[in-house]
Amino acid sequence: MGIHDRDYYQEDPPAGFLVGGGPRTMVTRLVIVTVAVSLIDIFTPPTPDRDGYWLSNVLALQADVYRRPWEIWNLLSYGFAHAPLGKPGGVFHVGLNMFLLWMFGRVMESRVGPREFLLFYLAAIVFAGVVWVLAENLWWLGASAGSGAVAAGRGRHVVGASGGVTAVFLWFVFCYPRQTVYVWGLLAVPAWLIGALAIGTDLLTAVGQRSSTVAWQAHLGGAAFAFLYWRRGWTLSRWGGWFRRWRPAGPTRLRIHRPGADDSRLDEEADRILDKLHREGERSLTGRERRVLEQYSRRMREKRQR
Repeated sequence: MGIHDRDYYQEDPPAGFLVGGGPRTMVTRLVIVTVAVSLIDIFTPPTPDRDGYWLSNVLALQADVYRRPWEIWNLLSYGFAHAPLGKPGGVFHVGLNMFLLWMFGRVMESRVGPREFLLFYLAAIVFAGVVWVLAENLWWLGASAGSGAVAAGRGRHVVGASGGVTAVFLWFVFCYPRQTVYVWGLLAVPAWLIGALAIGTDLLTAVGQRSSTVAWQAHLGGAAFAFLYWRRGWTLSRWGGWFRRWRPAGPTRLRIHRPGADDSRLDEEADRILDKLHREGERSLTGRERRVLEQYSRRMREKRQR
C-alpha cells in the first residue's frame, strides 16, 4: 500500500500541532509575506474614493473584474491583502487569518510537503475568488432586474486570505475529523464540530444577512475546494504530467525494467523509513527519505493496477 493509506498516517496529525519549531516552513513564509504586505500597505498613499490605502486597493479583487481581463491576476493577489492595519478591525482581520493558517497549515504541510501545500493554498484562493465574483454578479443581476441597471457588482471588492485559510482548515477537518482542537486554549472540541459551525455560520449569513461585510461566498468557495481536493484525491504538483501528455509526441523511448536487486534495496529502505516515521513522526524525515517513500508508494500502486 502507499504511505498515505496506512492507518497511523491517516489518523494521527504530525507531532508539533500546538507548538512550532524547526526549520522555516512554507506556511511561515506565507505568513511573513502576507503580514509584510499589510505593513507596507499603511505606508502607501490613502485612496480618496475608498476606505483603504493604495497597495491593498491595487491587490483587491473587483466584482466586475471580467470587464478588465488584464486584472485577472487579482484573483490571486487579493488573498495577500487585508483590511488596513490603521482602520478598525484591520489587525484582527490579518491576525486571525494568519494565526489559523499557521496553526492548521503546518499540519497539512507536513502531510503533503511544502510544494503541494503552496499549490493547494494558492489554488484555493483563486477558486474562492472565482466563487465570490460569480456570486456577487449573480446577486446584483437579480437585484437590478427590471430597474434598468447594468453595472452588476460594480464597486464591490474583496481582500483577505479567508477563502484560502478556510480551505486549509476544512482540509484539516476532512483528514482529522476527530482531532481535538482547543478553542481559545480552553474549550476542547472535535475538529468536525468547528468545521460544521464555520460552514453553518456562512450559510446563515448567505440566507439572512446579504449586506454583511464578511466574504461568506469566498469562505464557501474555499470549503468547496477543500472538499473536492480531499474527496477526489487530487495532487496538484503532479498535474504537470497531464499537461505534458498534450505536447507533440517526440521519438519514442523505451525503458526496460529489470526487477531484482534495485527493488529489494528499495523495499528495505522503505521499511526502514516507515519504521522511523512510526517512531519519530514525519518531521524527522529528510528530503531524501520523503522521495524514497514517494517512489515506493508509486511502485506499489503500479503493482496493484497490473
